Amino acid sequence: MTQKRFLAIVYCKMATTRSFALVFVFILCGIVLAPAEVTQQQEDVILSDLVRSLNATLEYDPLSHAGTITKAGHDVRFALGVPYVLLDWSTLKTVPSPYDADDSLRVKQEFVNALREFFQTKPGVSSKYLVKAIVIDPGHGGKDPGAIGEFTDFKLQEKDINLAIASRLAELLRIRYPDRAILLTRTDDSYPSLEQRVDMANTIKLSETEAIVYISIHANASFNKNTRGFEVWYLNPDYRRTVVDDETAKEKGQDIAPIINTMLEEEFTTESIILAQKVYQRMGKMIGDDSPGRGIKAEEWFVVRNAKMPSILIEVGFVTNRDEALLLAQAAYLRRIADAIYNGVCDFIEHFEQ
Repeated sequence: MTQKRFLAIVYCKMATTRSFALVFVFILCGIVLAPAEVTQQQEDVILSDLVRSLNATLEYDPLSHAGTITKAGHDVRFALGVPYVLLDWSTLKTVPSPYDADDSLRVKQEFVNALREFFQTKPGVSSKYLVKAIVIDPGHGGKDPGAIGEFTDFKLQEKDINLAIASRLAELLRIRYPDRAILLTRTDDSYPSLEQRVDMANTIKLSETEAIVYISIHANASFNKNTRGFEVWYLNPDYRRTVVDDETAKEKGQDIAPIINTMLEEEFTTESIILAQKVYQRMGKMIGDDSPGRGIKAEEWFVVRNAKMPSILIEVGFVTNRDEALLLAQAAYLRRIADAIYNGVCDFIEHFEQ
């Protein structure tokens, strides 16, 4: 993890924001702020009592010792031993850090005053977070056939499998969500570059309450002809990238922008994992009897590392395995895969928007 003026490891709760993660820890100027011993004093307040008095909600992770207090669409993120809170993604405020005493979280009066002032001056947020756009990427195409399954009696090209599944998936999603943007990176046997595929997603304009997901569809190959099964991939959480756009970075400033970038990195990773889980579970139910699940895995594929949003890459099966290739050559089987991915995406959207 590289150190900048402000370094952050951020996990945020998506119950009322766009992020699904749970916890954050700030490291300032390269100096780790360790929890200090705190002597309990008369004026210290039990955090849960404070939350109830504010008519707010509390999400806390006892393993990471950090959490989020939410009210009327606004949130305050805190961590034990960290003398700052993060207000609505954009503002750092210095306060005495919460601490653990007698099996309860306690805070100083300055912390209490800061939260009361913040929530009293913030109007309620009525807008609902929603997945506004879904970009579906049928891998390969045109001059690039992708993986090829070649047998004595038939031949199978990955690009055709990908397009058939993606087209069915887009059709189902458009019926379910007619007011949302459901986009395909290609609709025929053409070859958009990898850069063009992710640029289509990255350039979609969204409001602060809107989100987008990226789904790349592929088929697999192996030198071992016995290898078969489906996989779902997401970006390796250790991979560092810039996801804050230039406009936001300029607006927030050089101190806050790196923190927000780290928050978004963790947010997109967490959401990608949840999306991968939802799709993987549905595929297991739909095609698991014919094709074994090989797991949810992390890798730095080009499209998932360059898509600035939650993203997954699905390998629907091995064209080099004769039995699986025979299945993948059947339109009915490809529809089953598309239906499984569709149900997984719908499961994710329902989870996200709740």
